[in-house]
Amino acid sequence: MTICAFGRSSTYRRRFILMKKQFKSVFIVILFVLWTAFSSTLSGAVESQSSYSEAIKEFEQFVEEQMVLDKAPGLSVGFNKGDFIWTKGFGFSDLENEVPTKPESSYRLASITKTITAIAVLQLVEAGRIDLDAEVQTYVPYFPKKKWPVTVRLLLGHLGGISHYKNYDVEGHIKVHKNTKEALAIFQDFALVVEPGTKYNYSSYGFNLLGAVIEEASGQSYGAYIKKHIFDPLGMENSRMDDPEDLISNRVSGYRLIKGEVKNSEFVDVSSRFAGGGTRSTVVDLLRYTKGIIEGKLLKTQTWKLVFTSMATRGGRFTGYGMGWSVRPWRGHFQVSHGGSQPETRTHLLIFPEENFSIAVASNLEGFNLTPYVRRLAELVLEEDFDSLAYASDTAEQVIYDYCAQVFSYGMSSLDWHGAHISKDETDLARAFSYFNKYVDKKTLKNNFKDTKKKIAYGFHPVSTQALTKVGSFMAYALKESLGEEKLQSYYQSGPLAFFRDYIEISNKWPSRKKNYRFTKSFAKLISGWEKDWKATYTDYVRNLLVTVNADFDELGPKLKKTFSGANFYPDFSRDMERVGYYYLWKDEIQNSLKIFNLNRELYPNSPLPLSNLAAAYIWTGSVEEAQKLFKKAFALNPDHPSVSLNEFRNLGRHLENAKKLKEIFALVEIALELYPKNAQFHKEVADIYLATGQKEKAGIFYKKALKLNPKLKEAKRKLEELGKEKKKLT
Repeated sequence: MTICAFGRSSTYRRRFILMKKQFKSVFIVILFVLWTAFSSTLSGAVESQSSYSEAIKEFEQFVEEQMVLDKAPGLSVGFNKGDFIWTKGFGFSDLENEVPTKPESSYRLASITKTITAIAVLQLVEAGRIDLDAEVQTYVPYFPKKKWPVTVRLLLGHLGGISHYKNYDVEGHIKVHKNTKEALAIFQDFALVVEPGTKYNYSSYGFNLLGAVIEEASGQSYGAYIKKHIFDPLGMENSRMDDPEDLISNRVSGYRLIKGEVKNSEFVDVSSRFAGGGTRSTVVDLLRYTKGIIEGKLLKTQTWKLVFTSMATRGGRFTGYGMGWSVRPWRGHFQVSHGGSQPETRTHLLIFPEENFSIAVASNLEGFNLTPYVRRLAELVLEEDFDSLAYASDTAEQVIYDYCAQVFSYGMSSLDWHGAHISKDETDLARAFSYFNKYVDKKTLKNNFKDTKKKIAYGFHPVSTQALTKVGSFMAYALKESLGEEKLQSYYQSGPLAFFRDYIEISNKWPSRKKNYRFTKSFAKLISGWEKDWKATYTDYVRNLLVTVNADFDELGPKLKKTFSGANFYPDFSRDMERVGYYYLWKDEIQNSLKIFNLNRELYPNSPLPLSNLAAAYIWTGSVEEAQKLFKKAFALNPDHPSVSLNEFRNLGRHLENAKKLKEIFALVEIALELYPKNAQFHKEVADIYLATGQKEKAGIFYKKALKLNPKLKEAKRKLEELGKEKKKLT
């Protein structure tokens, strides 16, 4: 027994020793494999970090300078490129207690919520619980029927005709919690603003209605549904519905600018905006969200294609909005995005699906323009110059270049997204090039500027069979076929001029049967002239120039004047100068403001933007006649330019109001009325200004003018009737 036992034990020991040796060998192999994999991963991570370190460093410097310019208390920002993730907080999430902002700081998402709502709706569509083309009353029977049917699909694209905030003075300042039915009750009796499908009309209320659809179709509350089906699957642990009573980790304090000074935000309960803007999250979670979207989670591939395709009006105009997402190309890249703005917050989310790249930004300053931050980070990470705007001294040439840039952008992004050019056949493509050559023409523009410009603009829409997008996508396809993928990718850096130059070069070598896919000789000559000027003016100094409040304008001005001298086409920094000039103007540093705006005008004399900027400065200082001349000149150059739009006049008016410059407000109003004599809504707004300042007689006159221009302005009619009743009481 003992021998037997010993023998068994000896055999076991030998086997155990052998197993130990084998295990040790295997363990060493496993360790080696794991270490190799880990080293590779670590090396990749270090390499990624190293490859972005300079970009991050430069971006951090930009943020620190720009936040001073914007008077921003706090900012959280991050990006996701492949497997590399970077996040950082700047400034303070709570100024009073000097709490630093973190990537984990919790912000109201505002309208980014709409992207979440859209995904939830489409998940339920995939599950067979929602029909996109069903009327909303199919799911929300308590919502009143309207003059025309309102479908789920149209609501997802802001085409449902549902009103946005009608009286923001009331609807924008709700301080009590609202459940779903109470939230819908705010707008359920509003008439549709347009017939569904005929016009894009952004509407948070439309998305609230979709929130109710989600609840009825799923049998869950909106918050419970998105937590279970969106937040939890993506690991978004710090994303939730906003609730002022709950204890929320890292909740930021919100701020606003009043007369240029940072003040606390007004408290507003956003439960009434639940599916249109009632969620809260962090930049870290938002990047988990975008990564999940890029990886095709949450929805099927074909559904994502539907989400990221711009919807169109019945009249054949793309809206630039898919289902819950803004869908517009950005310098040749296909991208989707959404911003958010409400009390306490400003947010922005941007995704380049094909580049596996996304950006999330959030701030606790209301009305904060995040675009410069998003743009700067994108161009640094992608190593592209998104800022290379161009100025042409000839107005017609400026229009042509601006639309050529769109042909490039829409064309490259279309090929990027669809994988092929979008023309149906050779005849269709020939028609598209014929459309381009007919309207994107300097002589045609000069002969009939307004109508020709409209035709060019229509060229990107179904109403004109997307002729210009077809041209751009075929150009991208042809360049890829002729010069290769690497060369095609290089146009993201080199931009529209190189794109057109190279296409003209390869198309000139084609046989005569392909002559219908060529541009005219006059257009080719124009491109050649632009390129010559660009090469001479886009110097290393210009390429690396950042125009901020910290720039030395005494050095910058003479250098740019010298560089641009003699050229008719060169880099455009007018928008950056505008920001700096207004920074000084709002601070009442008039001389600095005038210095920047005058330099801007000298550099870009035929652009409406510098002229309108300078006009604004003159209005601010009470030099009305000078301002009037400049506004008129800017308007004459391009009446469609954003710098002379009524929205810009309104924006300037708000700044004048904050500075208590009442006399200047009325001077600005007179100028705007002269430029827009037939705009009924603006006449109504002027009447409101007179009413608010106690000038009831003048208010009545302008309400009458507004109604004469548009008898359907119910608010103007109501206020005019109220004024009439008051007058009767007094007599």
